[in-house]
Amino acid sequence: MSENTEQDKKQKSSLTDWFRRYVSVAFVGLLALYVYVLFFNDNSYSRLRELKGEINRLEQEKRDNQDTLKKYEELNRLLLSDKEELERVARERYGMQRPGEDVYIVE
Repeated sequence: MSENTEQDKKQKSSLTDWFRRYVSVAFVGLLALYVYVLFFNDNSYSRLRELKGEINRLEQEKRDNQDTLKKYEELNRLLLSDKEELERVARERYGMQRPGEDVYIVE
């Protein structure tokens, strides 16, 4: 038993010596600061990833809206220049009719 305790003391002593030699208070402080900034700060890594995801989602939404805008600009251009297109849209979307005409809506 005394041999085991002797070896345990030597092992603990060598571990303590290693920590004293290579790990200083400044190192531990810097490591704690790094962990705080990386994980617990307002500008943490997880918050950064969350915001990048939001940016990507908003950019996709912007592209979708630009496509829709182009579609409606083309429709607007057609409605201003083509009277037949204007009549077609008025009849289809708004259920308008000519005087004396009966319109039946089938769904």
